[in-house]
Amino acid sequence: MLRMIKQFVLAGGLLAAALAPAAAWAHAFPVKSSPTVGAAVSTAPKEVEIWFDADLNGLFSKITVTNQAGQVVSTGDSQVAADNPRLLTTGLKPLAPGQYWAQWSVVARDGHHTEGKFPFEVQ
Repeated sequence: MLRMIKQFVLAGGLLAAALAPAAAWAHAFPVKSSPTVGAAVSTAPKEVEIWFDADLNGLFSKITVTNQAGQVVSTGDSQVAADNPRLLTTGLKPLAPGQYWAQWSVVARDGHHTEGKFPFEVQ
C-alpha cells in the first residue's frame, strides 16, 4: 500500500512539473481596441490601435485593415508603441462610409503566435 502511495505522489509531482512551464507560456490576446470591436463611428479613424495582454515582438506583429471589397486600407506601418510593448497600431488611409475589418497577427515576446479580426463601421 505504501508503495502505491509513493507512486501516486511521484506521478502527481511529475505531472505538476510538466505543467508548470506551460503555465508560464502565454499567447497575446486583445484586451481593447480603438475603434472598439463592432463599433459604428461617425468620424473615420486615422489609425487602429489594439492593446494586448502580453508584450509583443514588433518584428512579427501587424494589423491589416480591409474594406468590404477586401481592399487594404491600412498604410502598412504597423508598429508596437515604443512606450508600451502591448500596444500595436497601424495608420489608415482616408476611409469612406462602410464596413471595415481589422485583422491582427501577433507574436508575443515568448514566441507564441495568435491572430484574429474584428469589424467596425464608418457611418
